[in-house]
Amino acid sequence: MRLAQTIPFTPVQFFAGEEVTIYRLEESSPLNLDKSMSSWSQHGMAAMIQVLSQEEMDGGLRRAMKAVCTWSENNVLKLGEVFIVKSFLPEVVQTWQKIFHEGTVLHLCLREIQQQRAAQKLIYTFNQMKPHTIPYTPRFLEVFLIYCHSANQWLTIEKYMTGEFRKYNNNNGDEIIPSNLLEEVMLAFSHWSYEYTRGELLVLDLQGVGENLTDPSVIKPEDKQGMAFGPANLGEEAIQNFISKHRCNSCCRKLKLPDLKRNYYAPGRVNPAYEVEAEIPTAAEDETANNRNDEPLEYDTRL
Repeated sequence: MRLAQTIPFTPVQFFAGEEVTIYRLEESSPLNLDKSMSSWSQHGMAAMIQVLSQEEMDGGLRRAMKAVCTWSENNVLKLGEVFIVKSFLPEVVQTWQKIFHEGTVLHLCLREIQQQRAAQKLIYTFNQMKPHTIPYTPRFLEVFLIYCHSANQWLTIEKYMTGEFRKYNNNNGDEIIPSNLLEEVMLAFSHWSYEYTRGELLVLDLQGVGENLTDPSVIKPEDKQGMAFGPANLGEEAIQNFISKHRCNSCCRKLKLPDLKRNYYAPGRVNPAYEVEAEIPTAAEDETANNRNDEPLEYDTRL
């Protein structure tokens, strides 16, 4: 895959900040993500971003900085909006150079963005299929690939979220004890992703502000070396840990999800719960247990 790093346009110099080129993952049917094919734009668009603070936020795999858009071509980034720019830690890059001998950082960035897009498509289908008794509509942020000219570096950029940041489960399959309906919806989505794909994918590492999520881990069995979705994929180990620790909640039951421990997947087998559209249950809604001790999780955290 080749991406153009030069464009026939240079922003005027009085715009403050760093000159970057933005590349986006485009869709053949953007209004119907479940039927859409993704492809990378071959020509980038120019933008100027200014770092708001030199203070860096480090995660397990990446570090992040807040920046504001001071100008962008065709409004690819909204003027004045605050974004988070993320880069991979040097030790992560060094580790994955054994697999990607050239363009290691670019490969890692591409896979992180493709991973988030895969999660976007799954949660789009989830929102189409869920019953009306599940009022929340979770979504994943759009992430762009950027090339910083002065640093000669590939990075990712996404909208900055304001509010209380929560983490619902981690990429190893550990999850919180839910105390409200939103938390139950998030955990049920992870369960649903595994059932809907018949065990081929599991979306973990759910985190964000309210219904807005970012940085998921799309777990694919036996893909730790294939690197289809990035370095946070812990493969079959994470799936088995999730199966053993997940506790179905009221949203799992509204979605008619079977017990993970009793399920079995074979090629071509369709989960009976999805042969017909999910129906609204007539029984009384399950109540969330009160006075639970919600102990903090130990996460394989990452930005």
